[in-house]
Amino acid sequence: MKNKLLLTTAIASVAFAGSTFAETKIGGNLEQTFQTQSEDSSDANTGRGFGAEHNISLSASKDLDNGLTAKYGTVLEDGVADTHYLTVGTDTVSVTVGRDTGNNLSSTAIPHISDQAGTIVGLSSATYDNIEVANAHDKEHISLDFKVAGGTLTGRYAPDMDTARPGDSGATDSGKSATEFLYSGSLGVDGLSLRVGQSKETGEGAEEDGKAERYDIAYNFGQFAVGIGRDESESAAATASQEETKTDKAGITFAASDTVSLGLNYLETERKSGGAKDANDEEIVMVSVGYNFGGLGLEMTYAEVENAVNAANTDAEIFQIRTIQKF
Repeated sequence: MKNKLLLTTAIASVAFAGSTFAETKIGGNLEQTFQTQSEDSSDANTGRGFGAEHNISLSASKDLDNGLTAKYGTVLEDGVADTHYLTVGTDTVSVTVGRDTGNNLSSTAIPHISDQAGTIVGLSSATYDNIEVANAHDKEHISLDFKVAGGTLTGRYAPDMDTARPGDSGATDSGKSATEFLYSGSLGVDGLSLRVGQSKETGEGAEEDGKAERYDIAYNFGQFAVGIGRDESESAAATASQEETKTDKAGITFAASDTVSLGLNYLETERKSGGAKDANDEEIVMVSVGYNFGGLGLEMTYAEVENAVNAANTDAEIFQIRTIQKF
């Protein structure tokens, strides 16, 4: 018992001694929204209301004895552990173990104001602008990052795509894993922005593998920024029920002043269900304006949708106001 007590005390001393050398940074943000939406064919998707999301982050870094640097942290989203990470490496190469952290395909290089269209247009399943299939980034994963060609090249592996938030030493086997490879950066060209990559999820049993691809390119010149891109996805499902989508998108923003920005985005999505193409393509036109008050960001967005979820004569309108405060 005495030896065990001494050992425990020694471990605790090392842990607390380490923490005295690592400065912990606290940050976060508060996002509040008000949205109204209406869809021609569904009363369930007609209404208005307020929403909010609050995040609190803790982060620290420590230079290790072997010359590498360890960076680590966590984010609480609405009071629930969401992001966590441990990154060890140099300014050029690093390894990360974590969840919902780092370079990812969900972000886009297409210029826009406020949320992406896939987030604002949440009618039924019309969220094609977000990467949902084979999204290894949002699961417990390990990734390897290289700083090359004015950007970051990332390889990622998630061993279990069905586990949400496993506890310490939690090992499960859902039968599905995912890999992800992507590049985001400028290729060393001023004003250029690229985000290209592919993620793949292994199907289980009779299921086909799931796959998501993103190809975005944008250029910033002065007050204007323009970009185009394509997203493609195939769900992990049996052939007869597999869903395939292709989304072409474009965006332009204009910085009217140091405080006011304007944005216009367009998306068109073709969908196949079980190999058969839906008769109607979904189209989204979104207009946004953003204002920076210094300590407060205000954004207003109006979106029109034709053939929501590729259903004929299913049109919708959405208006959203969003405020963001960082602390």
